[in-house]
Amino acid sequence: MNDLLSVLLSTLKARITPIWTKLKYWTSWNFIKTKILTKIRNFLTTIFQVKPKDKDDYYPIFGWLISKKLARAIVIVVGILCVCYFVWINPIGNITEGMGSKERIYNYNSLPLRFEKGAVKIKAKSGYIAYEGNVEKGYATGQGCLYDENGQTVYKGNFEKNEYSGQGTLYYPIGQVKYAGTFLENQFEGTGTLYRENGTKQYTGLFADGVYEGEGTLYNASEVPAFTGNFHNGELVYTQLLGKTPSEIAEYYTGNVMLYQNDTESAVIMEDIDAFYVTPVESTGMDAEVKASTIYVGKNEFVYGDQRMTSIEEICKVLGEPIFEGNSYITFAESVGTNWLLKKGKDIPMEIEIEAQQMFDDVWTVESYPVDTMVYLYVFLADDITYTFIAPDRNSEFFMYALEQ
Repeated sequence: MNDLLSVLLSTLKARITPIWTKLKYWTSWNFIKTKILTKIRNFLTTIFQVKPKDKDDYYPIFGWLISKKLARAIVIVVGILCVCYFVWINPIGNITEGMGSKERIYNYNSLPLRFEKGAVKIKAKSGYIAYEGNVEKGYATGQGCLYDENGQTVYKGNFEKNEYSGQGTLYYPIGQVKYAGTFLENQFEGTGTLYRENGTKQYTGLFADGVYEGEGTLYNASEVPAFTGNFHNGELVYTQLLGKTPSEIAEYYTGNVMLYQNDTESAVIMEDIDAFYVTPVESTGMDAEVKASTIYVGKNEFVYGDQRMTSIEEICKVLGEPIFEGNSYITFAESVGTNWLLKKGKDIPMEIEIEAQQMFDDVWTVESYPVDTMVYLYVFLADDITYTFIAPDRNSEFFMYALEQ
């Protein structure tokens, strides 16, 4: 009985195996691809080999006669190439089922994405999810979130045609908020708050084209308000302090202060805005009659209008030729300012040593300074304000400048 069953199974196997082998072959991708390509090749060969018999077999195009069969073949070939482009070069993306709802995920260059409207996810070229939010006509438009390749949020808020526009939040790579406020064309625009990488506030107020512009408040490293006033082109407008009394300046500047004084003058250093002013020594009690006629700025960059300048050559192009240029003995204010900048670590090719006795935490009495030291001055006049740029010598760039009414 067992022998009979074995013979029967062997016979069935011998009959079925050839059929199964043929089915596997006929359903394999290589066989299907070969059959399709063969039919396409034969079809195109037939079309191109057929010769037109009369003028009705031609299309007249700009004085040329084009075979109708050739024209149809060209249309078919172009159509096939377009399909190949959209399928392989410009993939269509995919739609997956989420928790009871459809999650639409597209590649960044997906054709259907250009016709999509609503909430989607978009993959970057390298495959990670780069955007999650609303789109319209292929653009990120409306509320959305942009991610980097590590999954960190880059920006969260409103978009307009792939650009940050409206209310939003920009982040540092570490995930800390960098800016929260309004945007226009990817730039800070309108009202917002800028943060340092450690999370403390740096500035809150108005912006334009990505920089401070208008009314705002600067904060020091301890997040204490240091200055409230006007800004332009990303820079504090120092001219607004000119002609103000010490008490009026104190309404603008509320940051850290250091006072250096000798027998006749007092230099009030406003550390958090890199500036200081000088008054007669008897006015340190906030004498309302005394005003700061000169403001010194400890920076080697000068902002005037929409220009940012770091060299005298650039300044001459904007303000014209200097009304004075030459060597000068260093003054008390210049000596104190230079010494202060050197202590802050600023690279200035000169040595200024002052002898001072500390009276209180932020008050020093200057007993002597190097009165024989020379500095090189460039003096300009513009808009009724005298600008003096201070350099170590004629061949060096300025490291500090003064504004005077």
